[in-house]
Amino acid sequence: MLLVLALPPRNLWPLGLVALVPLALAIRAVTPSRAFFLGWLCGFVVNVGGFRWLLPVLSHFGHVSMPTRVLILLVASFYQGAVFALWAGLARLLEHRRGVPMIVAAPLAVAVAEALLPFVFPWHLAIVVWRAWPLLQVAEIGGPPGVSALIVLISFVVASWSAALWSRSPAARATVRGALVAAAVLALGLVRAGQVARIRNAAPHIKVGVVQPNGGLLTAEERKHNGEHHLQVLTSATTELGKRGAELVVWPESSFPFLFDRDLGREYPPGHPWQLRRDYGGALLFGALTHSFGGSTVNNSAVLVAGDGTLSGIYDKTELLAFGEYVPLADRYPKWAEDVRARLPDSPDIDPGNGPRTLESGSLRIGPLICYEDILPQYVNVLMRGRPNLLVTLANHAWFGETEAPYQALALATLRSVETRRDLVRATLTGVSSIGDALGRVRSETGLHENPSPPATLLGDVALMDTFALGPYSSPLFPVLCGIALAVLAIRGRRAADEPGR
Repeated sequence: MLLVLALPPRNLWPLGLVALVPLALAIRAVTPSRAFFLGWLCGFVVNVGGFRWLLPVLSHFGHVSMPTRVLILLVASFYQGAVFALWAGLARLLEHRRGVPMIVAAPLAVAVAEALLPFVFPWHLAIVVWRAWPLLQVAEIGGPPGVSALIVLISFVVASWSAALWSRSPAARATVRGALVAAAVLALGLVRAGQVARIRNAAPHIKVGVVQPNGGLLTAEERKHNGEHHLQVLTSATTELGKRGAELVVWPESSFPFLFDRDLGREYPPGHPWQLRRDYGGALLFGALTHSFGGSTVNNSAVLVAGDGTLSGIYDKTELLAFGEYVPLADRYPKWAEDVRARLPDSPDIDPGNGPRTLESGSLRIGPLICYEDILPQYVNVLMRGRPNLLVTLANHAWFGETEAPYQALALATLRSVETRRDLVRATLTGVSSIGDALGRVRSETGLHENPSPPATLLGDVALMDTFALGPYSSPLFPVLCGIALAVLAIRGRRAADEPGR
């Protein structure tokens, strides 16, 4: 329950540093199977408490009955609780069978467990400290599992030291060393953060504006009858941001209310009812459903319009949302897919893109991300091969409603800034939109609005950074190295146990 309180939007992050202390104490001196069960119980409760937003989402999005919704939540939580079970059971097993202290094994095991088991809803323990940016700096080396390992290390140090104080005995050497390692990681992270801050200050800066229209979910009928009104809301807010100095304005995912012809070379001319930039002369990045005129395929795209009105490039979303953008196994079970589509009339079939790409205009090299692509570290790692100097997310979280999910999405996405050492701009349809820097600090953010309300805007300075970041290369290797370290410790522990007198 302490972990649930540490999760967004409550953000009581100091609890996240001690939330695992009860579990660490509970699995001491128990069998590995018992530790496995207690770890699973902890993970199950955290997932039920943290993902209860799934209940209203399933009702709103899929019109699923309450018993079915509860069953889906419980099954998903049962499965994702296995991540906790794996690292807790493995750490206790290594201590019990090989003499490896849990304070050493548990941080390594959590990194392996988070990377090994595929998530239904991708999340990591790192989410509980996302507001504490000094703790996030290790993500440049280890990604989210690196931060999770640091959290577990701190919790086990506190648990071990507390047990020693309670029994009036000196702290074990492993406890002291664990505390020194945690302190060293934090100190080195702050040193690196200072270096990145200096690089960021010296980099070119531009003013970026974000328009959050707060119009709610746009159905096909709403787009048909009131599309021009929704476009007017976007263009008016864009004009205002331009007057305040915005050089790039970002609209959210699928915010352009009509099908956009991807074969256009320029934006719509002045006077056209679909004109994008009325009295604004800067660059515009907007989300739209795009198609080639006369074609049968539709893409969920990010379109970049340069200051002179030319279309600089289009990125098509690659990681599609099951049921929202495609029906799994539709080729094998067409009748079932047809029935599912009939229940979701406002969710058209989307064709996936060909992978990440960088959109360029002048000095801008934008790494665009659509929807939940910004919470997928492996996808952003590939995107970074194109050397973008700014990450921009276009998202439509309106179907989450006023739940915890949009706040959790922001928290998870913020780690991409640290891993890549790039500023991150996020434009969402109803919130939470944000502007953050390469240290993982969110400089400004909007609120969350479920019902239609006046649009919200953000304006902030972002750095166009070209600095090298280790994260895209080292973070995929971090869990592998942790697994190798566990294997070495197990072998050494076995040999030590075989020595005379041990």
